[in-house]
Parts: sequence; structure tokens; C-alpha cells
Amino acid sequence: MGFGTYVAMGNLAANQIIVIDVNGNVRVLIDGELPKPGEVIVQAETEVNGSDQQLQVELVDQSGEPQDITAEIDDIFAALEEGQDPTQLGEDFATAAGGQSGSSLTASGSISRDGTETIASTEFTTEGFQSLGLSQTQSLTLLDQFQLFEPIFVDLNSDPLGESIAVTTDEDTAISGTLTATDQNPTDTLTFSQTSTPTNGTAVVNPDGTWTYTPNINFDGDDSFTVTVDDGNGGTDTLVVNVTVTPIPEITVSGGGDVSEGSDATYTISYDKPSTQDTTLRLTNQLNTAESDDVGSIQVQTSTGQTLTVNADGTVLVPAGTTSLNVTIPTTQDDIYEGDESFTLNVESVSGLVGNGASQSTIKDDGSAGPDDDRPRVDSISNPTITEGEDAVFQVSLSNRSESETTVRLNLQGGTAAGGVDFVNTSATIIFSDGTSKTFNVANDGSINVDVTAGETKFDVVVKSLDDVFNENNETFSLSGKTDSQEEFVIGNATITDETTTDPTDPNPRDTVYAQISVDAASVVEGGK
Repeated sequence: MGFGTYVAMGNLAANQIIVIDVNGNVRVLIDGELPKPGEVIVQAETEVNGSDQQLQVELVDQSGEPQDITAEIDDIFAALEEGQDPTQLGEDFATAAGGQSGSSLTASGSISRDGTETIASTEFTTEGFQSLGLSQTQSLTLLDQFQLFEPIFVDLNSDPLGESIAVTTDEDTAISGTLTATDQNPTDTLTFSQTSTPTNGTAVVNPDGTWTYTPNINFDGDDSFTVTVDDGNGGTDTLVVNVTVTPIPEITVSGGGDVSEGSDATYTISYDKPSTQDTTLRLTNQLNTAESDDVGSIQVQTSTGQTLTVNADGTVLVPAGTTSLNVTIPTTQDDIYEGDESFTLNVESVSGLVGNGASQSTIKDDGSAGPDDDRPRVDSISNPTITEGEDAVFQVSLSNRSESETTVRLNLQGGTAAGGVDFVNTSATIIFSDGTSKTFNVANDGSINVDVTAGETKFDVVVKSLDDVFNENNETFSLSGKTDSQEEFVIGNATITDETTTDPTDPNPRDTVYAQISVDAASVVEGGK
């Protein structure tokens, strides 16, 4: 590339002529001024066009005539590019001595940007320029004044970033940022562009340095793309953006279902892949028809048996490498039949995870999901003994309370006592524990269906017996009962007894009559009168 490629636009404005004297001092040649013998003249042949400026370099001879040495300067720069004097052709052409506008020692030194920090030296060869008639100080100034100040990628503190930066994002999550760069030429306009594309995602780099990287769906691992900053004058810097896409497991929830009251509801939270970082999820127990005293606290263990803490807000910190969690919610055993009660475990991803889940559990206390069966049963029916004509009161007891109505199926049957003759078999009166009563019709087959209100465990069944004038032995009839959870009836037997009387004036109400015969004669002749 020609010498013009290395010239910073800010150092040579259009139509300006710059003069470097034999002492290395730089000045702008004013209109009407003539350069002196031994001075170097640098001017643009045309307006700056693109990144390759066409410059003319002349050396004023002793007669005051300028001699064009542009081609020779180009040759020297070409030789420098081939490594003959690498300290002059570094990334920034580090100044060997003096300031940016001359070779006088106005600064203590500068840094050669070659990957290590070293103080630049004046002991490099400038003989190529001196062979053209330039002094050493002119040679240095020519290099210093018209070097290309390449832009440099920097961080927010203006510290160089080097050759690459590293960023991290989660799987299926885009990441954005802004790249910045500096340039010693204040008039340069820096433009950013993408010069290589990522393999496992897409990147968008805007001219102002803002960028966005979007990983491919379900990709995790390492990816990269390259960004170049250009000052518009041939100065560039390149930066590799290395992106680490962290695997983000997707969670699913299983388990729950029917659970016998007093047993644990169990669930499994599965990760579709191990996580490389700690993750957080939130667990909540949503009560549906269940009540707070029907269930216990949520308990969580990893698949390796490590118990995790469930915070007050339901969040759980899960260690990296986890592939599944075992969640337990205990249920509370009682003796009250409550029917189906449901609750739902809700699982929400908080950090490092994607997906949510839920699973419902139903507490069963009817024996269908396990040993617990709280459905009321007819526990016992009493065996009353009554006198003929009195009411037989059967006391029916249930095994336990229920939160809903319980249907008790009764059956009234005669034994040695005949229905309709010895007892009323067409109706019966039910007296509940709160003192209320209701008369039920008895079906032809003797059946009576009684709906016992919630919370009741006892009631009485009153059956009338019928009096007659006959002297009879004890007679029995029965009342049996069961609930839908029972196969066999529980039976209670009533016994009817007859009473005796010696009152000859009122013989009918009683069934036993005692007769007394008195004989006055001393003897009775058989067959006699």
C-alpha cells in the first residue's frame, strides 16, 4: 500500500501544504510563503478520496527547487511492510522520540502496540529516508506526523479490550451490547460492521456499535462473530465477540393424582438437560377444595437425596447439575368423611430455567386410593324389648361423622311377630339427635331410606307394636341397616312380651287371665251331679 494509506485525514486538510524543516518541526505553509532548501513538502494531489489518499512528497534542493520523492517514499514504506524496519511499521507506528508534531522531546515516550508494553527506542534505522536527503529528525517527523492512527476497541473505562471479549447468555435468550472505540484523530468517524457471522445463531451489528446476538433455538455452547471498526481512512481494528450460551433446562412436572388420606402426594420435576449453573424455581400449593389443615408443607429433594430449602415465598435454589427434583406434600389423616378434596402443585421457573408446570392431587378417604376409608357405616342397631302395645325404639349408630349427607338403607321385617298384626309395618318415625323427627313410609319390601344430615352419627327408629287379647309367647321383629359402603346389613331385633292381670273387671287389655275354682263338697262322684 502507498504512503497515503498511512496518513491520517486530521493531519492534512484538503489544499493544505505541510512543511517539515531540517530540525523536524512541522508547520503549515501559508499562502505566498516559499519553502527553504532542505525542507520536505507534503501536500494532497487531490481531495481525499476514500481510504487511500494520493499524497505528493517533495524535497526542496539547495537551489530552492522541489524534487518529487513520492515514489521513493512509497518504496520505503513497501520495504517497511516487508519487515526491514518493523518498529516503524507497528500497529500504531509508535513514536521513537519527541511528540506527535515533531522530534523534540516533549513527552517521555510512547507505547508500541505489539501485545507487550515496551518503551520505544530511537535506535531504529531511518537510513532509507536519509538517503533521499532527509535528516533523521525529518524522517522521524515524517513517520510521526503522518502515521495512521488506527481506532482501538475500548471498554467503558477507555481501556483497550484486546483481540476479543466474552459474553454469556442463556439458551433461547438474545443478548445485546454496545462496542466502543477510540481514535487519536478527532475528525475521524468510526463505523462498526460485522465481518464474520456466528455458526449457531445470528448477529446484527449496527454502524454505531450496538449489536445483538440471538442463539439458535435449543442451542447451548460456544459461538462467536467478528466486528471491525473503521475510521474511514484505512485505519481498522478487529474484535472477536465470543458468546457462551448457557444451557437452560426446560422443566416438566409429573405425579400427583389420587392419594389416600394420610399419605404423601409425590411429584417429579424433570429437567430436560443438566444445568451448568444454579437455578431457581418457585413452588406453591394451590388449595382447590382442600383446606389448609388437610395438607402439610412442601418438601423438596434432589434425585441424589439432598434436601433443599423452600423459602417463605416458595422459591427453591437448585444446585447446578441437577436433573430432577422429588417433591412431597403430606396429607392429614382424620376420621371424618370429607369426600374428594383437591389441591394443585404449581411450579414456576424463576431463573436459569424455562417452562412452567402444574399437577393436581386428589385426597381420597373412601378407600379407593389406599387403606383410608372414612365413609360412615352402620356400626350398631340396638335390640329393644317392649311390652305389647308399646313403641319399639331402635337406636342406630354410625361409625363416624361425614361432611355430607349419608344415606342409610333400613329394612323392617317380621320374625315371629307378624307385620300389620303385631307391629306397624307401613311407617316408622325417625328421631334425630337434634330432637327433630320425621315419619317415613315403609315400602312393601320393608325398605326405608334415611338421609342422615352431615355431622350426625346417631338416630332412633320408632316402630309401633299392636296390642291384642291373645295370650302369646314373646314375639320378635327386626330392623336392619347399612350404608352404601357396606355389603352386609347390621341387624337389631325387637322383642314383644305379653303382660298379665288379675283384674276380672278389665280382662281385655291384658293377655293372661288367672282363674280360681273353689269346691265346697268333700268329694265328687265321677259322673255324678
